[in-house]
Amino acid sequence: MTPDLLARVERVLERERLWSAYALADLEPPHAADAQWLAGEEAVVLVFRAFEPPVLFAAGSPDEARRLLAKIPSGRYLFTLMGTHRALLAPRIQESTETQMWRMALHPESFDAGLAAGAEPLSRGDLPAIEALLGEHPDRPDAFDPGQLDDLAFYGVRQGGALVAVAGTHVVSQSRRLAAVGNVFTHPQHRGRGLATQATAGVVHALLGRGVETIVLNVSMRNAPAIGCYERLGFWPFCGYYEGVGQVGPASDSIQE
Repeated sequence: MTPDLLARVERVLERERLWSAYALADLEPPHAADAQWLAGEEAVVLVFRAFEPPVLFAAGSPDEARRLLAKIPSGRYLFTLMGTHRALLAPRIQESTETQMWRMALHPESFDAGLAAGAEPLSRGDLPAIEALLGEHPDRPDAFDPGQLDDLAFYGVRQGGALVAVAGTHVVSQSRRLAAVGNVFTHPQHRGRGLATQATAGVVHALLGRGVETIVLNVSMRNAPAIGCYERLGFWPFCGYYEGVGQVGPASDSIQE
């Protein structure tokens, strides 16, 4: 990425820091190698190819985002788009499966560190126990990667010596002082006991202790128990957006102009 492109991308993303937290982390290694950017002065579009299908993200001015979105090639994408940007892409979406999501952000002053009592840090040595917990459950986290344990913000709760709940991060940028909480999972037989809150509190407490200032997470608008868990920790809904997998067709000539 050229210095000029980097400067334009950073400028737009920092204006919408809470919405753009993941994208800001994708400017740094190792994520940067998989990030392809389109940028104007007031908007950016990211195609992140570390996943299959690749992630499609947009931020900034709808008018300029419209022109940038018209430049992405046809194909299948996992898109994370605010309603306005989703509407701009709508004429090209041939079919999709979507979920309405909340981007939630932490109010640090509302966080009670006491909620983390009993949560313990996990490391690479705990990987077998984590994988056994996640198993083949249909609602297991779909973006877990063992490398996330290296961010030193993965926590778990054990009962009877067995790991029954975990929470961690998707991305952490220490230099930008931001992180995205994720990989929250409780074994089905142990749900409804506040264990996810406990594990997630451990993650948040660790991140705040390292000086991370911006902490966000994503949750389905239909997942009332999870939303309640996160609200107890001091998170609040920042914005709604669409997450889904869809087939994007070719742009019309009128859109490309």
